[in-house]
Amino acid sequence: MAEIRKIGIQKLNQSQSVSNSQNRGYAYLLNQPIQDKVELSTSKKAEKKSPINMFQTMMFDAVRKFQLHNQSEQYMNKFLNQEFIEQSLDAHKEEISGILGKYGYEPKIDMSHLEDSKMHFLTTYNYAKNLTSEGHFNLSEEERDTLLEAALLHDIGKALIPDEVFNKPGKFTPEEREVMDLHSELSYVLLKDSGISKASLDAIRHHHHKEQTGDKITEILSLCDETSALKENRVYKKGFSDEKTAAILKEDVEAGKLNSSVVKTGLDIMSVD
Repeated sequence: MAEIRKIGIQKLNQSQSVSNSQNRGYAYLLNQPIQDKVELSTSKKAEKKSPINMFQTMMFDAVRKFQLHNQSEQYMNKFLNQEFIEQSLDAHKEEISGILGKYGYEPKIDMSHLEDSKMHFLTTYNYAKNLTSEGHFNLSEEERDTLLEAALLHDIGKALIPDEVFNKPGKFTPEEREVMDLHSELSYVLLKDSGISKASLDAIRHHHHKEQTGDKITEILSLCDETSALKENRVYKKGFSDEKTAAILKEDVEAGKLNSSVVKTGLDIMSVD
């Protein structure tokens, strides 16, 4: 029987010492304090880069890359916390109110939605990491980092989805489905001044489009996100088998929702006929 390859989610100890790290090239960086609080950008003015600032940027980028690959849950939790979301909501209150207000809702943070979704974030990340290992999909190192970052944060907007929609046990009405699908746009707004890359933001914003986007990173994220969602237990369903998951993905290809070559490559890697 065909089986999707099982991908274990490793929870790394946040106090892991450098001596336990396989990548000793980051030894100096890992011994420096890592700022866990994410500050929103408050100015659009371009700063003149001094050599010191350029070096600091390189250091933080190196730490970011290390955390994306080796401390994914710690990196994710920098953003999936109430303080960051409250700060971002306050900064973008008018825009977020406009998005939800079309359906008669006011912005309200419910962190339980993210607690319920963390395993989905990590599973989506692990599919993305596994599917792009060993040169699959021909992504550059920077493109792969973009994909992994987007996978870890893609559904942060669910914190603002009304609970009566998010936790509805039955089938959504067409309007409720529209409200639920707002989470990708809300994720983009919450994160757009956080300092993550524009490419990650674009993938996060568009991964729930009902048609192909033409962007390789977004389309791989869409595949990983949907595969994770189909195989998970949800309030309205039990997780689907490997065979049913593969069949639904192929149906979505036929409907033009997913890229055929991305899905074919993904299913081949996951050993699904």
